[in-house]
Amino acid sequence: MIKNDITIIVVSGEKQEPRRLHFSRKFLNIALYTIIFLATVGLVRLGFYANEIVTLRPMSVENIDLHTENDSLYVELSGLHFSKDSLLNEVETERVSHARRLAEVTDELERLENFVTDLKILAGYKLSKEDAQKLPSTSDAESPDSLAIGGADIETESYLEGLLKTPQDSLGSTIDNEAVTLAKSLREKRNDLRDLRNFLEKKATLLEGRPVGWPTSGIISSRFGPRGRGFHSGIDIANTIGTPIYATGDGVVTFKGYVGAMGKEVEINHGSEFTTVYGHLSRYGVDIGDRVERGDIIGYIGNTGRSTGPHLHYEVRVNGVPVDPWPYIQKEGE
Repeated sequence: MIKNDITIIVVSGEKQEPRRLHFSRKFLNIALYTIIFLATVGLVRLGFYANEIVTLRPMSVENIDLHTENDSLYVELSGLHFSKDSLLNEVETERVSHARRLAEVTDELERLENFVTDLKILAGYKLSKEDAQKLPSTSDAESPDSLAIGGADIETESYLEGLLKTPQDSLGSTIDNEAVTLAKSLREKRNDLRDLRNFLEKKATLLEGRPVGWPTSGIISSRFGPRGRGFHSGIDIANTIGTPIYATGDGVVTFKGYVGAMGKEVEINHGSEFTTVYGHLSRYGVDIGDRVERGDIIGYIGNTGRSTGPHLHYEVRVNGVPVDPWPYIQKEGE
């Protein structure tokens, strides 16, 4: 603290009078306190700054580490994006490949359907309503191209284009559904071919004039061959009176009437060398001259003639000679 005033004399030259600068004690004290205050504030501020430097230095180092880690993560993320794009491209390529193969299988299935339909027509097999609708109509023909095989036209390329227009997220599901549909269609075609084969086998048998299968249901009570003191010329199939009797082959009814021990009898000529005889009927289902097909009802089991109980006496004759019917009955199960 300054207790006295201060005067400062400034001499600038020999001829000029000296200048006096007088500072009062109050002014000097104010100036001194101001300098001390500013110095104190500066020192405090300097202390805070030094403290911030000490505090922020580790954070600066950490910030540098974070920047380095961030750059590393960015590089890794870029690699993941590249891997994702590559994987998506591979998946899309595989799906396109599946779609193309699926389209080719669909095209082959269409040809198979047309082939099966042609076989059915050639064999005289009864077509289903769906198969008949696929046949070409001559009323719609305007050019030779319209006379091609019937059925829906599915071109491989157009089918593939349709699949490729499907959004990527649903393309796999679409292909799976198409595969299930194709598998179902192939099973149906396999069943159609199996039925057609059986039909052709039976038709071939009928064309040969051979009777096949069971003439009625029941239990065999007596077989072909020696029986007691005589010879049994057929097979007896026992069942209740009124059980239907079926023709075992296509042919013409050549006899219907009552024959002694045989009772009511029906005889069918199958052409070529085969004839079948049905005896002990309770009533008839056909007349002489009727054209019958295999499976038609020709009468009903009875107990007429010389019989110990209701049954059918069934004979197969080759050129008029009775033969064992059992091998012909077994034909139906082959």
